Amino acid sequence: MILYVAAHGGPARESVPLGGGAAVFDHLVAEWTRTGVDFRTIVPKIAGRDLVRFSERQYAQFCREFEHDATEEILRYDPATTPVLCNDVSEGPDFEKLAARGFRIATIYHVDVVAYVAEIYLRGWIAPETTVRWEKRLRSLMPPIMRLIWEKQEASVRHSRALIVPSDGMREVLLRCYPDCASKIHVLPWGSWNRFKPVSPDSLRAEYGVQPGDRVLLTLSRISPEKGQDLLLEALLDWDPHLWLFICGAPAFMQGEKFLAKLQRLASRLRNTRVIFPGHVTGDRKRAFFALADLYIFPSRHESYGLTLLEALAAGLPAVCLDTAGARSVMRPEFGAVVDRSGLRPAIAKLLTDDPLRQKMSVAAREFAQSQEFSATAHNLCALCERS
Repeated sequence: MILYVAAHGGPARESVPLGGGAAVFDHLVAEWTRTGVDFRTIVPKIAGRDLVRFSERQYAQFCREFEHDATEEILRYDPATTPVLCNDVSEGPDFEKLAARGFRIATIYHVDVVAYVAEIYLRGWIAPETTVRWEKRLRSLMPPIMRLIWEKQEASVRHSRALIVPSDGMREVLLRCYPDCASKIHVLPWGSWNRFKPVSPDSLRAEYGVQPGDRVLLTLSRISPEKGQDLLLEALLDWDPHLWLFICGAPAFMQGEKFLAKLQRLASRLRNTRVIFPGHVTGDRKRAFFALADLYIFPSRHESYGLTLLEALAAGLPAVCLDTAGARSVMRPEFGAVVDRSGLRPAIAKLLTDDPLRQKMSVAAREFAQSQEFSATAHNLCALCERS
């Protein structure tokens, strides 16, 4: 039996903007249940709606508490017959203690947390591998959340038998920080959950007043600095085209509310571009937004894969993405573009004014997404856990 430990797992998580790790948990649980995999989940009792409101200090405390509780639960099992799959790094169990007891641990890296902090909090001024080298010397000066991140990632790399990453780009970053872990790393792209089931956008057209022929851009993620919605708005400011921009998502985690206020200030400076913040969307409403849009924009500053990007492609939406490891791992010229910040506006303009090209890309996007089956990844992950 596999023990699947997930700090962002549990019931009704889809209604809260917890991010890709929670989405993978939901779909992996559904797929393993469907195919008869013997597994059990270990999740926190706290509600997801509370997690996304925590301060840095509160979140660090939550991580330590779940680390203790999850570890104690795992220790009730026989390590000889019970592999452990960790859905999180900073929020994971006590990797060292479990490894010392003989548990075989596989850890999923939805994001390289050290690289994320170096890019977002340190603004890319210091390379991730440099922070790893200097971490022990600076540990006493770090706030609790920073100490937690470095300690947990180092422990997971050292004591896990398998490190699962969704892209080659993420593998390269891990190797720069921890050169000795190459044999542990397994690249398993998540792929697309299922074939896209179209939903009519008519209700959204009526709700917002979008007319036939209006151009619509869509971006969909939690509202947080790493998701880069501000970069998209800044690219539109001097241009200010006549179109709709729907920024779907809710503010989440430590900087979410402050970042939403920044986005709203930027949006207020646009006169011809109608910017709408519909909040967190799921289910048929999410699919209706995909059907409403002409183009999907993926402006993240830091991305290891891009689950919503795959969803957009499955809906037949061409995409324009800022250059990240996640975008490079998914995108092909046949259905969109990967650009730097200066190329964002020209790429959007080109695709919005070329209907035949966009229609051709729509077909290619859908075909590509259908070829990336999540069910195959779920099967491979199960096999990897059992043999690690």
